[in-house]
Amino acid sequence: MINNLDEIHINEIRKEYKRIDNDWLLFQYKISIGLFLFAFLVECFMAVILINSVMLTTTVNRFILKFIIAPSAVNFICIICDTLAMRAKKLTQDQKIYVVSINLVIISFILFTAHSAFTSTHFLFILAIILTTIYASYRVTGITALLSITALIGSELFIKWDSDKPSVYASTLRFSEFLISLSIIISTSIVCMIKIAYMRKKNEASIQKELERELLEQKLKLDELTGVFNRKALHDAMRDLEMNRAPSFVFVITDIDNFKSVNDQFGHHVGDNCLIDFATVLKKYSAGPSVFRYGGDEFCLIYENFGIDEVVSTCERLQTILKDLFKINYPTLNLTASFGIAPYTDDCNAARLFIHADQALYEAKEIKNAIRVYH
Repeated sequence: MINNLDEIHINEIRKEYKRIDNDWLLFQYKISIGLFLFAFLVECFMAVILINSVMLTTTVNRFILKFIIAPSAVNFICIICDTLAMRAKKLTQDQKIYVVSINLVIISFILFTAHSAFTSTHFLFILAIILTTIYASYRVTGITALLSITALIGSELFIKWDSDKPSVYASTLRFSEFLISLSIIISTSIVCMIKIAYMRKKNEASIQKELERELLEQKLKLDELTGVFNRKALHDAMRDLEMNRAPSFVFVITDIDNFKSVNDQFGHHVGDNCLIDFATVLKKYSAGPSVFRYGGDEFCLIYENFGIDEVVSTCERLQTILKDLFKINYPTLNLTASFGIAPYTDDCNAARLFIHADQALYEAKEIKNAIRVYH
């Protein structure tokens, strides 16, 4: 049971991490769109200034085509690819992350190549790398970093989009700027990888602590002997049902008739085994309710969305199974089980519901091996 609880909570935590990753992916996608629009507006603004100044060294049409239309068109295609990927139902979340991350590197490459006269544009690659660290994936950040480094080197050494841009080899200063930019991107990549390592450790520690907390909470609600829920868990369940105003549920109290004779004749060890058998049958054959040990040989069952007739029929079946089991395990004792049933009503709180079921059980135990419904 504990292993199943661990697995359930781990899956819940992973779902929450996945939801956070999805929110960040949407944010990263919006940043790509924002970068595209911002770059386009800046390019248009700079075009107006340059066209109306003496700094323009080429024709207006060539300048607009080369520094506004061409880069904006390529970046717009990247945004379209991002949009299609984000809306694609067949793509997994990881695949969408790769598409958006790689396209952001491409957008950074286009802007850096078209406007490499501004050396500070290499920070666009740093932005693309940093945005991937939230996923805590070495592969995503590593691919993004490698593409960014390759894009920077390729743009600086092999592409000369801006004829006014001085070559990397034109001067020591220019070559130094290139090396500094490259060093910053490589250093950022290394730092991001280290950060991911610590993020993973932190996440694993958080999961472990959460599991320990949930495990402790579950242990506090479990009866150590029988493995069913204990009295504390019963109080919590009744409180939740009352607070949520569950529309339909039935409360049942049951115990073993003549149980005292088991302890008196065979000792508490045999009595404990009898209780374990009793709890096992209630869990296995009671058709879905929560089972609680209230104390001693007294157990409670909560049936949600069950009618009275269904509950009575289930209790009759339990009586038969328990009688046969007790006859096999304790042939010298005449052990049976009695049941008290109380339906929930709008004018009844949890405490009164328990009293009603207890009264019904008292009537059942007067004749033994009986089922009584409180009216």
